[in-house]
Amino acid sequence: MDKKFISLALNLAKKNLGITAPNPVVGCVIVKNNEIISTAITAAGGRPHAESIAINKVLDKQKLIGATLYVTLEPCCHQGVTGPCVDLIIAHKFAKVVIATTDPDARVNGKGIAKLRQSAIEVTCEILEAEARQINKAFFKARILKIPYITLKIATSLDGKIATKTFSSKWISGEKARQFSHYLRAQNDAILIGANTLRHDNPQLDCRLAGLAQYSPQKIIIANNINFDPNLQIFQNARKIRTIILTSENKALLMDENFNQLKNLGVEFIFCDKKNNQINLRDALQKLCASGINSILIEGGKNLATQFLQENLLDELIQIKNRKIIGEDGIDAIGNIGVNAIDEAFQGLRLCEVREIGDEDLVSFYCFG
Repeated sequence: MDKKFISLALNLAKKNLGITAPNPVVGCVIVKNNEIISTAITAAGGRPHAESIAINKVLDKQKLIGATLYVTLEPCCHQGVTGPCVDLIIAHKFAKVVIATTDPDARVNGKGIAKLRQSAIEVTCEILEAEARQINKAFFKARILKIPYITLKIATSLDGKIATKTFSSKWISGEKARQFSHYLRAQNDAILIGANTLRHDNPQLDCRLAGLAQYSPQKIIIANNINFDPNLQIFQNARKIRTIILTSENKALLMDENFNQLKNLGVEFIFCDKKNNQINLRDALQKLCASGINSILIEGGKNLATQFLQENLLDELIQIKNRKIIGEDGIDAIGNIGVNAIDEAFQGLRLCEVREIGDEDLVSFYCFG
């Protein structure tokens, strides 16, 4: 029965994946006499928490006395913007709490479980733990390593090209694969592109799947200089969807007309250290994580993909491969990584899954490490 209700809570949690950062996505199910009396998911933006929502849904609080609360992540026990969920559970006299996995946040990390047990509430842990950690893999990485979970998505031709020599890449993949790409955007807190991709493609970087527009990710551009046209699409709704430019700070930049125009449009700037005349990616990621971003999807281009690969900062690679062939004049997906012999080739990838999407594309999922 514990697995049954935790499984339901996990399936509920998946519905809000990508919109609860910096908090984890959590599902909660309340059961009394083997009957479900309430369910909830952590709300957009991470508050209210699932436990609080589920408890407040029950109008007759007497029903909560002696009930069992199933939750996908250890309830919080610290005072944040809202009160501790553990105190709410104790106050309503639950008999038992079943938890899929502990919370890696140093403010919790077993303390919530201990407080429940001290209040004579039975606690069962590690029910479908692997599944619970997988759902919140980005949150776990962000809390433990202080950098976001990074997924690189590359759409290529059959021969590994991301565009023609004129930078034409529109519709390199089929319609079903493009829909899948929008789904990936909805699953991540933010999407990252390089300055050249912005200038050549003028993308919107939102999720345009029916019913998922509200899951559109935050937008991040990494740029050594900011000579962008303020009329580019990405900047037009910067006040509605958080839009960030990662760059290095200098006096000339702060006096730049573009800087002030973009600021007036609502664009946020995060200033990063430099490394080898490029933005220091690790410093940038740490600052993004500190700003509340747990997961990032990289969508281009070649230079950015190469730099992340070289610096071993990727967690997943998703390659969408179409049956088109472009030839040697096309632009490679990955640039020069200094391989001179076959035994020097990068081999830190593990193939996890392969899927066909529509009639035109094959999607391969790779994990690093």
